[in-house]
Amino acid sequence: MENSFYRDKIRGCWLGKCLGGAVGMPFEGVPFTVALSENEISLQDVPNDDLELQLVRMNALKQYGVSLTSGNLAEYWLKHIRHGCDEYSIALHNMAHGILPPASGWKNNFFADGMGAAIRSEIWALVFADSPEAAAYFAQQDAEVDHWGDGVRGEIFLATAEAHACLHSDIEEALRFAFRRLDGSSRLAKTLGRVFMLYDSGVGDTEAAKELLLTEQRNSNFTDCVMNLAFIVHSLLRGNGDFLKTVLTVISFGRDTDCTAASCGAFLGIAKGEKVFPEKWRNQVKNELCLSPFVTEIPGVPLTLDELVEQTFELHQELADHLRGKHFPEYVPYVPESPLPETDYSEWLILDGAEFDIPALEKQLRDTGKCPRELKKYIVSFTTLFMDLSHAAGNYNALHLFSFLTVNNSEIRPEEVVLSATADVGHRLWMDGRRVMNHHSRQKMLPSFHRAEGGAAFSLPLSFGETHLFHWELFFCHAPMKACLMFGNLRNDHLDGFQFRIN
Repeated sequence: MENSFYRDKIRGCWLGKCLGGAVGMPFEGVPFTVALSENEISLQDVPNDDLELQLVRMNALKQYGVSLTSGNLAEYWLKHIRHGCDEYSIALHNMAHGILPPASGWKNNFFADGMGAAIRSEIWALVFADSPEAAAYFAQQDAEVDHWGDGVRGEIFLATAEAHACLHSDIEEALRFAFRRLDGSSRLAKTLGRVFMLYDSGVGDTEAAKELLLTEQRNSNFTDCVMNLAFIVHSLLRGNGDFLKTVLTVISFGRDTDCTAASCGAFLGIAKGEKVFPEKWRNQVKNELCLSPFVTEIPGVPLTLDELVEQTFELHQELADHLRGKHFPEYVPYVPESPLPETDYSEWLILDGAEFDIPALEKQLRDTGKCPRELKKYIVSFTTLFMDLSHAAGNYNALHLFSFLTVNNSEIRPEEVVLSATADVGHRLWMDGRRVMNHHSRQKMLPSFHRAEGGAAFSLPLSFGETHLFHWELFFCHAPMKACLMFGNLRNDHLDGFQFRIN
C-alpha cells in the first residue's frame, strides 16, 4: 500500500474508534431502542477499554513481533492490567491460579461470548493489513486470553473484515469475505447469516431492524458479541458509508452502544479514511487520548492520536516482511484434555421446601454447626463458580440451600468485601438468620460485581476467621437453572478464601 493511503486509513480507524465510542457512551447497556438525532449527540470524552486495551496489546506486539502468542499476552496482561470486570476479571483470576490461555478464556467464564475481545480487533487488522489470515490469527491469540467460542470468533471476524477493507476499501465486500470464513455451525455465523439474508432479500431498513430487535435484543448480557455484531453488520451494510447514518443506526438498537458505535466508526475509517467523518465531528476529537492511569503508566504507550497513528504505521512496516511463508491455522475452540486446577469448590445442603421443616432445620444448624446425619445425602458439591441446580429444580418448587461460610482471606478489609448473589429465578438470602437480600425478578442471572442481574451485588463486611450460616431460598424453580454466590472487592476482582462447606 502507498504510505499516505495507508496512514489515512490508520488515522481514520483510530479517529472513528474514539468518535464512535464517545457518541455511543451515554447509552451503554440500555435495554431499549434509542431515537438519537445529530442535534442530540453529546460526546463523552472518558477512558474506554475499546481503545485502551489495544494500546497495551500494541506494546506487547512491539516486544514479541510475529512470534506473539496468547501466552505472551497473558503474561503482559498480568503485569499491566491488574483489575477488570466480567470476562476480564474471570480471566485474571484463572491466570493468577496458573490457568493460562486458552483455558483462561474457557474455565468458569460466563462472559466467554462477551464483546471484550471483538472490540480489540483493529490493531491486528491495521498491523497485518496485507494478510487477513495473519490478522485473524493474532486476533485469536488475543481473544483466547479471556474468551472462548463465539467470543473469539467475534474478534476474528472483525479483524478479518477490517484487514480486507484496509486493502480494498469496500465495506460490504469485506464483511462478506470475513463471513464466508466463519464456522457455519456457530451461533455467530447463523445470526450474521440472518442479517445478510434480510439485506439480500430486499427487506427495508426499518423492517430488518425490527426483525433483529425481536430475535436478538433480549439477551440478558448486553455485551453479548453475537447480538452486538448483528447490529454492527446491519448498520454497516445499510449505512452506505455515511458516518452519522451508520452510527445513529447502530446506537438505535441499544445494548452495548459504546462498543458498537466505536466498532462502526473504526470500520468506516479503515475503509474510507479520515474524510468519512464530517469535519464538524472530526474536529471535536482531541489529539490527546483520554486514558486510564494503568495505561499511561506503561512506558512507550502512545498518549496522542498522532503518536498512535505513527506507532501503528511503524509496526506494520516492521512486521509485514516477517509474514512471508508463515502458515496461520484456523481457530478451533479449546477443549480441556486433562483436569484443570480447581479455583472454586463449595458444598451445599439442598432441600425441597415442601418436604422439610425449614425454620426448624435452620435453627438446628445454627445451634449445632453441623448437618443432621439423615440429611447428609442431600449435600451436593460443586467445582465450578456457577452452580447448575437443574437436577433439583422441578414443578416450580422452592429450593433451600444451606452452607457455612468460612472467611480465610486475611488480606481483604471487611469494608471492601462485595457479594454477588444471582440466580435464574427469584431468591432470598439470609446470613445467621438475618436477611441480607430479597430479589424477586425473573431475569436470567448475570453474575457480575458491577452490573448483576437476576440478583444483586452489595457490600457485605466480613473479617478473617469468621464463620456464618448462609440460607439461600430460590423460589419457583424449574430446569434449566443456574445460581451463583461469589465474592469480590470494590475493583471487581474475584476473591479467594471465602469457602462454603457443610458437614
